[in-house]
Amino acid sequence: MNSIIVTNNSIVSECENVIIKKNKITFLNSGNYLINYENSNKVNLIFELDSDINVNLSEISFDNDLVINNSYVINRGYLTVNKFYSNKSVDEKIKIDLNSNNARIDYNFSNICLINENYLIDINHNACKTISNISNKSVAMDNSRLKFVINSNVSKKMSDSVLDQSTKIITFGDADASISPNMFIDTFDVVAKHGSVIGTVDEDTMFYLMSRGITYNEALKLVIKGYLLSNINVDFNIRAKIIKIIDMYWR
Repeated sequence: MNSIIVTNNSIVSECENVIIKKNKITFLNSGNYLINYENSNKVNLIFELDSDINVNLSEISFDNDLVINNSYVINRGYLTVNKFYSNKSVDEKIKIDLNSNNARIDYNFSNICLINENYLIDINHNACKTISNISNKSVAMDNSRLKFVINSNVSKKMSDSVLDQSTKIITFGDADASISPNMFIDTFDVVAKHGSVIGTVDEDTMFYLMSRGITYNEALKLVIKGYLLSNINVDFNIRAKIIKIIDMYWR
């Protein structure tokens, strides 16, 4: 996997098959890429696809007080984002521009919210036959505050586009969570759907696992692992880090 490290809010590593100019990363070839935010707080990056390639982009951030204002510019091609966060705090604004016919993004995000996190995702369908699949799965810990605002925008004459939003939050204790799934569609002939769920761990699933001799804590850990990891496709090393974090919080 091609790895790009962002440290102290700057790109500090070279990477094959990309062009890096200041804060813009342009992907040249299909493949798997990793963005690792280390000791970063304020980040402003532009990820760009200019040709008919398939890019799988993983993004990870651990233990940062993170302020992000990133853009995904898909002039052509297909971008899949698999992102996992476990931070001290997050204020993130994401802009997605689908600028040509058949441009597509699958955006998959999982996170553990500890204190205060806000997410704004703006998706702009700027051409016909564009596709956006947005999937968020979060766990909000006790006394935390978590907010998602997702805006899907389709301008006039941009027909035959597909918009899909799915956001699910599991809350613990006195966590305060909200989801605003917005779709602003100014044309006909589109497929648009969204689903938003805020709730606790499914009691039937817990009962089933415990009826098989699994302790409550181990059952809860299994449910959280399956819930968060099922949403993202990451390599073995990242998966191992996520599992270690989950094991730390659910002992």
